[in-house]
Amino acid sequence: MNHRKSPSEGWKPTVKSTSYIRSFCWVAGLAALADCFLVPLRAANETELKDESGHTIVRYVIEVPDGISPAGTTDPVRQVGLILCFQEHDTPTGNDLFPVRQSLWRQGIIEHYILLAAAPQGRKFGPQDHEPLEKLISWAKQTYPINPRRVYMYGKGEGAKISAEFMMTHPSIVTAAIMYSWGAWLMPSELTEPLDFVNSAPEIYLTLGRRDLDNHLSCVRDAYIRLKAKGYHIIYREFNELGDRSYHPPSNDNAIAWATRLRNKNLPLSTEETKLLKAFHTTPPPPVDGYYPMLALVGGAPAGLIVQELLDSTDANVRAAAAETCSHAIFDHATTVALTKKVSDPSIEVRRAAIRALARYADWRYGTAQQALIQLA
Repeated sequence: MNHRKSPSEGWKPTVKSTSYIRSFCWVAGLAALADCFLVPLRAANETELKDESGHTIVRYVIEVPDGISPAGTTDPVRQVGLILCFQEHDTPTGNDLFPVRQSLWRQGIIEHYILLAAAPQGRKFGPQDHEPLEKLISWAKQTYPINPRRVYMYGKGEGAKISAEFMMTHPSIVTAAIMYSWGAWLMPSELTEPLDFVNSAPEIYLTLGRRDLDNHLSCVRDAYIRLKAKGYHIIYREFNELGDRSYHPPSNDNAIAWATRLRNKNLPLSTEETKLLKAFHTTPPPPVDGYYPMLALVGGAPAGLIVQELLDSTDANVRAAAAETCSHAIFDHATTVALTKKVSDPSIEVRRAAIRALARYADWRYGTAQQALIQLA
């Protein structure tokens, strides 16, 4: 990945003793700072999605990378993901695009995602927003080359609530939700068999700042208990330094790196994604930068089946590349189980790659990975 430092983090001009040099440094520094902000600060104005009669369905703000492929593009390499960014009540539409945009930019993947923010139908988000959001997402998929298996939600406060509630009630539309500073209540009332639920339910990342408002502290902690009891895989974080906001690079980067490695569990592969996997049915293609990027791109359980086969290859280089691929994607429980067996592989390169990937999974609260590393330790 191409890591670039955000201009909002840690930039300081060099100051010399003379006033001329000080002025020159400040001017040069300000010019460099302005140039750095050209990519991150490119928010669009609010606009409206209307029905055939001209009535407003929903107001929204959208940010689209330059040079993306046209609508209808089916090549997974040229498709993009969609991240819906929901703001707290009584704040402008698109208020929480910034933390997502900055994180994607720091991770060098900003050109691979469209960011979309919607306004609530009333003062706060609620069930009345579900149908307009369905129509907005459908419009975005028709208008841009969005891979439907790569749709995510991010929200703060009331935006966190709509992110989780819409995701849980629309698991065939949304892959994962990232929540800050509030909880969720509207969710499926009954669970199916636990394993079936794990293999079909979307996943959640819940973040709380300990400097947040008192009612936010109790609400988020209560939400964690209820969501966990429902059987959802949930990553829960509390941060001492974080207050009532969602711009927080440590958690932003961790959460978005996690979410963008997931693929929708309930949608079938496209014809083109299936073709990418067929290339691995005989002799696998050579790895790129030590892993198989096409397997990571397709992701999910279908690509995980291929990864499991490659992990059992007689060729140590293939096993190592398969293990390294797990650092670039989250496939499914069965693939994680297969990966845990590689911590005792005869090849040190395979062992190292497996441990690196399992460390990521363990950090993201996947219990199988945590247990494997505990046993190894």
